[in-house]
Order: sequence, then C-alpha cells, then structure tokens
Amino acid sequence: MRRGMMFLLCLVLSMLNLVFIGSAFAGEQGHYVPAPMAVRDYVMPSKGFYILGYDTYYHGDKMKDPGGETFNSMSVTGTLTKNVDLGRKSIPIKLIGTLSADLDFNVDSATQTIVLIWVTDKKILGADYGFMVMPSWGYMSVNVAAKVNAVGTIEVGPFSKAVTAGQEFKVKDEEWGLGDLIVQPLWLGWRGKRHDVALSYAVTLPTGTYDKDNIANVGMGFCSQRLQTAAYFYPFENKTTAFMLTPTWEWNSKKIDQNVHPGQTMTIEYGIGQYVHPRVEIGMTGYNQWQITDDSGSAATDKDVKDAISGVGGQIVYWAIKEKCSLTAKVSKEYAGKDRIEGLFGSLNFLLIF
Repeated sequence: MRRGMMFLLCLVLSMLNLVFIGSAFAGEQGHYVPAPMAVRDYVMPSKGFYILGYDTYYHGDKMKDPGGETFNSMSVTGTLTKNVDLGRKSIPIKLIGTLSADLDFNVDSATQTIVLIWVTDKKILGADYGFMVMPSWGYMSVNVAAKVNAVGTIEVGPFSKAVTAGQEFKVKDEEWGLGDLIVQPLWLGWRGKRHDVALSYAVTLPTGTYDKDNIANVGMGFCSQRLQTAAYFYPFENKTTAFMLTPTWEWNSKKIDQNVHPGQTMTIEYGIGQYVHPRVEIGMTGYNQWQITDDSGSAATDKDVKDAISGVGGQIVYWAIKEKCSLTAKVSKEYAGKDRIEGLFGSLNFLLIF
C-alpha cells in the first residue's frame, strides 16, 4: 500500500502546469502551483512504470492589489489604466472620462493531466533514479464585468465600449486546448526507516494553446525550470504518520511572442498525513509562495511589484483496491494574496498501478 501511495503522491508533484491563475497589476507569474498537492506527493515510488490521470478545477473571484486589499473598483478623471493578469498574461483595463466603475472578476480553469513515470534500477549518489513526463489539456474561462456611474469609455484588453451611467460592460473569453508540457529528467530519492528525501529538476515547455491577443489562455507562452527538494519525517517505523517540508525554486524564460521575462519564484510547502485505516489516509497541507525577483523586459508592467499567495488544504486518500487502485480528493483555499487573484482549488486523482 505504502509504495503505491508514495507513487501517487510523488508524481503529482509537478503535473499541474495548467492550473495557474495570473497576478493582478504585475506582469507575470511562474508555472508552479502547489495547491493541489497531497502530503506524500513528493516521495519517489518503488521501481516500475506508472500511469496516473489527474483532474483539477480552480475558481478565482477575488482580485488582490499589491497591498493585499481586494481590487473591485476604479475611479478616474481623464484616463486611468490598471494591468491585471486574468489568464496567463497581463491585460490592461482602461477607463476614459470622469467616472467610476465597479469591477467583478471570475476565472475558471479545468485541467486533465496524464503523468508517465519510470523509476529505474539505477543509482546516482546512492539514490534511486527516476523521471516523468506530463502532457495535459484543459479549459480556461475569464469573465470581467464593469458597471459605471457616468458616461465614458471602458477598455478590457482588445475589447472597448462607450458606456452611460448605470450601464454594465461584460467581457468573456474562453479557450480549450493543450497545456504546457512538463518533463522531469532528474528525480533522485533517498530512503530511510524514519525519513525520505527527494531532489528533482523539471522543465515546463511552452507547448500549450496560447495567443497574446486572447484574454483566456491554456498555455503560458514561456519556458520554466525548477529545482525542488522534499524532506519527510516518520515518527513511527510503519510510516503511518508523515511530516513533509518541500521548498521549490522556479525561474523562467522570456515569453515567446513579447519582451516579458517573468520573475523567479520561491515556494515552501508543508503538511502532515495520517493513515486512519489501512486503506484511508487523511491530511492537511499548507504553502507560501513569493515572487523573489522583478519581472523584466520592455513589455513588462509594474516591474517593481511582486506577487505572493498562501493556502491551506485538506485531503483524503482511499485505496479501492489495495496497492492497485486509489482515489485522492483535495480542496485548497487561498489566502493572503498580494498582486494576484485568490480562489479555491479542487482536485481528484484516479490511480491504477500495473
């Protein structure tokens, strides 16, 4: 059971390239999203080949400004532009005239990922060696509504409309397509009676559906690299209780179609998992993520603003067929967002071990 569990929970570690919600006001954000990860996701499974299907949903409806306050209105005499990232890229919202606008944002994303893992019988520095490839596809929908109190003009990205007092301007964009491909060529795992340690390097390639003229995108239009370590402590030899700490550092390339270079990101994840039955584990996880370097490039917006987000989640794992088939469900709630949108993640994973 535990080997299969380790497999399930480790391979989810990097598969969520698609489930990303962009930053508000600042330019860009990295690929890595920790919210759907379960407690034991980062432990290397035993030798063999594995296939996993993973489904994740996200709903975000609170746009946060750089100070952590909810951004839901704009007022202007003349012209005012705010840049918000509603779907993998920065979108300008512009008011022209003497007016105020109440704003409402809704972002929905659904992703399905197939994770292919091979843990070999090779040893590197005393560690087991494995690698994984993660293709994905999904859907993203972005809705923006603005209700004004006077005559003026509103522009949301490429959409523009002249409005009168009390009128509402709604913009909706949606996209289906392939997601960015994750390849993890290096994955090392050291095993102990009371601990596990993992080290990995992964690349996310810009293979997903992306158009700089769209508000909603499935792909992100740039390449990311990341280094990740994971440390586990088990108070008991049967490993029914697990404490996890996982730091991740991600750095990004320039976007493929414009001169924007997203800043680097640091993520710290932590959690505790407990088997309450030989086939059932429950757990809680948390994370903190910060942008640690500025965005750069001539097309980057608000370069000196950095985003941040935290989250907390709960999970349950059920082995329908012991060591052969399991279901994992998790919900994560974001909080303390700065310069980005906040929301709720839900994920469901179905695992078959051959």
